[in-house]
Amino acid sequence: MSYQTSIHFDPTALLIIKNEVDNSIKLVESAVSTLAEDQTLPFGIDDALNQFEQCAQVLALIDMSSLAKIAEYSAELMRKIMVNPAQINTQDVIALSEGTTMLKRYIEFICLREVKIPQFLLDTLNRLEIALAKPLTQEGQHIESLLDCITPDFNLPQAPSLEKSQYVHRLYKLSLSQMLKQEESELDLQAMKLVGTYLAGLAEQTPSKQYWNLVYVALNQIEQLLINEPRLRTLISIERNIAQFFTGPERFKASLTDLANILSLCISQEDEVSQHIRGKLNIGDDLLTDTQLQVFSRHLYGPDFDTMHTISDLVTTEMSQIRNDIEYNYQNMTPEKTQELQAKLVDLANIFKVLNLNEAQNDLNRQAASLSQADMLKDEGFAQQLMNVILSAMNSIGVLERHHTSSRLQLRVNNMNISLDRLDEAHAALLTEAKTSIDLSSQALAQYQQEQDLATLENTPVQLREVAGAMLFL
Repeated sequence: MSYQTSIHFDPTALLIIKNEVDNSIKLVESAVSTLAEDQTLPFGIDDALNQFEQCAQVLALIDMSSLAKIAEYSAELMRKIMVNPAQINTQDVIALSEGTTMLKRYIEFICLREVKIPQFLLDTLNRLEIALAKPLTQEGQHIESLLDCITPDFNLPQAPSLEKSQYVHRLYKLSLSQMLKQEESELDLQAMKLVGTYLAGLAEQTPSKQYWNLVYVALNQIEQLLINEPRLRTLISIERNIAQFFTGPERFKASLTDLANILSLCISQEDEVSQHIRGKLNIGDDLLTDTQLQVFSRHLYGPDFDTMHTISDLVTTEMSQIRNDIEYNYQNMTPEKTQELQAKLVDLANIFKVLNLNEAQNDLNRQAASLSQADMLKDEGFAQQLMNVILSAMNSIGVLERHHTSSRLQLRVNNMNISLDRLDEAHAALLTEAKTSIDLSSQALAQYQQEQDLATLENTPVQLREVAGAMLFL
């Protein structure tokens, strides 16, 4: 079973409540803004928080436990801030703002991509837990529950033996310090790999041999690891364990939490050791590797629907204006007006380039270059070609906007000769007309049954044919 299948998520239930959750988030964000600026409690904040807490309960009901916890903790943190609005802790506001932002972004992401990846939520969840002084959720939480049931014996790579040194612990602390300050160099990463190798060799005949071998595996791939705050905490716990290990190598035993966290680092890569560990622990593909997380993070942290919708509206409005100018004035355009049109096409081409719509960009640039020829617009064939290019470009940005909308909320596009910005309007109009025609036909049929007069059915075929024709067109 592929990892895409393992993480697949049916967003139907979430889409039903999405608007309610989005509205609750907006109310809380507005309240936070008012609190931060005026140090006063905004009107209706209690109702907004009650609604937000209800959303958290609904998220838990539809098996979105991590998301529900973020919503619950965000509401709890908001109540903590409300206790003393005159003295707001900036870190609390930052944690709350990040919580609501991630809620909104992650919900949109999973509805759009139809995948569930709770690994993305850990950083945000930890910050809320810190603000509320709650126990931190660990990266290895899912693995820790497995270790309660089994004691796996891994076949790990043998670390090369190194000469004894009294500076190993100090070397690790110095390298870790540089990582915590985000100032690590290639030399610091090599030092951490060296420490991992040394510890695995030193622990060869001790009860904690397997833990230190896992540390060796994890640190040996330190350059490929995605480093975030939970993983930095794991590296800090390794430093504490080094100190305890050197105090009494025979007595040291890693906790289940530490073992689970280091295993989480080991399975984050796409190599044979990672697959071996996954197989031993029977871990499925729903725990993604770092490479897989990087691919999905581009979607999670990319432009959201509101951004794309705004861009689409602005560009579509501009292109509609250009299209109208060409349609009604192409034979009478002055050289100045033609130059202005050319400049607008070039500007639009640049926008399409930024949006990675390269085909539309190239078409618009070609049309803009053709306008340099005198009286080109007076050629009716060229004018029609330009109109077609503009329609195609408008459809390109319409398709891009649809890529940022859940497929379950879209109607299929069958006729590409219809401008996509008009398609939703056409479907809405068709729905209204179809309902009206069906109601009239039903009334006519009911009347015919009562009166047995064929004249009452005269208009029914025409009405139904009109609806059928519109459906065929769309």
